[in-house]
Order: sequence, then C-alpha cells, then structure tokens
Amino acid sequence: MTYIISELCGQWGGSVRRAEQMILQSKMGGADAVKVQLWDTYRMPGENREIWEYLSMNFDQFKRLKEFSDSLNIDFFASPFHSDRFEWIQELGLSTNKIASSLVDWDIDLCNKMINTGLETFVSLGCWDKNYLPFEQENVKYFHCVAKYPHTLDVALDLMPEQFEDRIVGYSDHVIGIDACVEAVRRGAKVIEKHFTTDKSLQSKSEGAHTCSMNYEELCTLRNEVDKIRH
Repeated sequence: MTYIISELCGQWGGSVRRAEQMILQSKMGGADAVKVQLWDTYRMPGENREIWEYLSMNFDQFKRLKEFSDSLNIDFFASPFHSDRFEWIQELGLSTNKIASSLVDWDIDLCNKMINTGLETFVSLGCWDKNYLPFEQENVKYFHCVAKYPHTLDVALDLMPEQFEDRIVGYSDHVIGIDACVEAVRRGAKVIEKHFTTDKSLQSKSEGAHTCSMNYEELCTLRNEVDKIRH
C-alpha cells in the first residue's frame, strides 16, 4: 500500500481550526499521515522573515494538533528546523521525523544530531546536488523532490528516477495536480508527500504554494489511483 502524507504547512495559515479541518479532510480523503513544520521565524536564514511569523507554530498548537490526529487515528509528524523544536517531537513521543531538504543544506550538524537518536527519519533531497546520499544511518529513508514551488509536470518527470530504490523510497511533490504523484508510484515510490489545502484561492506570497497543493477531491482521486497501481 502506498503511504500518503498530507503536508499542512504553510497552508494552515496560522489557524489551528483550519489545520484541524485539514487533518479531518486528509483522513477522510485517504491520507495515512499529516505533517507540519516547526521553526522560529527569526532563526531561519534569509531576509524578510517577519512575513512568515504568523506561520510559526508554538508548542501548545503542536500538541493540540497531535492529539487531534491521534483521535482520528491518522499518523502525525513534523519537520523541525531547530534543536529545541526537535525536543518537542521527542517530548510528545512521535515515532517519525522528517528533515526538509533546505535543512540538509543549512544545518547538517543538526540533521546528524536528530538522525543519531535512532528515530525513523525521512529526508528530502530537493537541495542535495551530490551524486551520493548525505547520510548513511540505517534509520534514514529518502524522498526525491524538486525544490521549486510550483514546477511543471515535464520537469518532474525528467528529473524523477526511472525506478525508486531501497533507500529513495518516496516522492515529495510540488507539481500542480496529482499526475506526477501517480507516475512516481508507477515507478516504485512507496511514499507520497504533497501539500494539502482546503482552498486554492488562498494563494499568496505569505501563505505558501496553495496552487500546487492537493485539495480533498484530488486526495481522494490520488488514493484511488495509487491503490489501483499497487493492486
């Protein structure tokens, strides 16, 4: 069975109620997991980070969404960007960690620190341009992705592996629509990660890439299509 991850950040828009709606729709649409991102805006690299401040999730919000996900029996995990945010993951006993491709480029020491705890870890390779994998630990599995929001289906298919392998098990998608996700499963991807939104018209510079996110109807279709391939 293909494991589908519904990525909530930054499409939750800083609203816990919207995030809970997204989790509920993700569960109903057939996702196996939901994921958020944990950062402190002012410790992130780059300029004009204040525009992202309202998307920074605090511990109480994080805990509330974890408990809400548990109540629906859908997996919940996160991508932390700082050591103290990873401590939140440990405190709540999450069983999986996700390392964003930008963090591999930005803070390799933090990546190794998290991986060396032994927690099951997914790592996106969108910002990795070497011809070898960045980590050798056995608890790490990789996602192929293209770090551009959005990009075209032609680009996705051109850069996608012809066959997903033992360690590159998943595909993190930033293409409009679900066609690239379906093709990745045809090529052997066992995990699909894609941003989710309740409303694509929310697209703005400060609310993330709603246009390349899947909505409820697209998630339902994706679930059906990949299940047909697996069966």
